[in-house]
Amino acid sequence: MSKQTDYTPEEWKLIATAPLLAGTVATLSDMGGPVGLVKEAFAVAKAASAAAQSTSNELIRSVVESMKAREGKPEMPQGAKTAAEARAALIGLCRQALDTVARKSPTDAAEYGRWMVALAKTATEAAKEGGFLGIGGTLVSPAETAAVSELASALGVTDAAGLTPSDPGPGATT
Repeated sequence: MSKQTDYTPEEWKLIATAPLLAGTVATLSDMGGPVGLVKEAFAVAKAASAAAQSTSNELIRSVVESMKAREGKPEMPQGAKTAAEARAALIGLCRQALDTVARKSPTDAAEYGRWMVALAKTATEAAKEGGFLGIGGTLVSPAETAAVSELASALGVTDAAGLTPSDPGPGATT
């Protein structure tokens, strides 16, 4: 299992911010307004924190500690002109983070990837899309489902449909 000291500062910043970027992938797929954005961001942060308490994976624990300490602010991709371009760039950054983990700790990579997809799925379930003032709408839109599937595919996570917001990935202990 790897930990923060196994990575360069640049690598760690990417690894530590990628889970938040994964949540943003889902958010960008179907913008639900400012209240929805806050709900989705809060849900991702809460699910990440819960994962740190329930997993035996040292990498995920270290990532969550970095997130709590705000050691790396996620940087939105530059040059994206549309939400689809931004989403593709974010997925690319998540893939780059996963590849970095896989090079140094292949045993951590699968769990880290599943965790990012689970966080993205958490974002989709945090706020209704559509409707007006909380009336009507749908909990998870088709665009959000497609975004999570696209992220899962890019990260090689084949069982994304079965992930639940409280599922931090394989190897977790309850």
